[in-house]
Amino acid sequence: MRDLLFLLLGVSLFFAAIFVVFPYFGTGAAGTEVSARGTAVAQQCRFAGPIAKSSAPKQENVIGFGWICRARVHWNDGSVETREVSGSQLTGDDVGNRVDVVERQIDYSKGSDTRPQIYRADFEPHVLLAWSSVVATCLLGFVFAALGISGLSRIFSRKGVPVE
Repeated sequence: MRDLLFLLLGVSLFFAAIFVVFPYFGTGAAGTEVSARGTAVAQQCRFAGPIAKSSAPKQENVIGFGWICRARVHWNDGSVETREVSGSQLTGDDVGNRVDVVERQIDYSKGSDTRPQIYRADFEPHVLLAWSSVVATCLLGFVFAALGISGLSRIFSRKGVPVE
């Protein structure tokens, strides 16, 4: 039983690295320029994942667990629009509150698909921390999975050997 739990824990940690840890650090925004500044007021939020339908920044799926909020954004140029904000940049705690935000042009496919996405004004992406956290989580998951597989293989290999 212990070996099966090790295997399940290892696989869970591997998927957690991909669907939780990596999206949390906002690596797509690293090195991007701020194209607009403003204030957002979240009107409605939902926690979703591991794959959720979202219109932020386009009508597509968002990978990972996190908050997706519909917000009214007042840009500094005077324009106002309703946008969906993903990646837990706004949360359920922000409903009804004013939050300073920026818009960044995120390049999704190396120069051919740039889309605007909203981030908290004080949010800074952490690429090095993201990669080191993902690698550490995956390695830990690998260790637990290897322990589980090793233990399970010993159990199943003993069942095939006749006892004298």
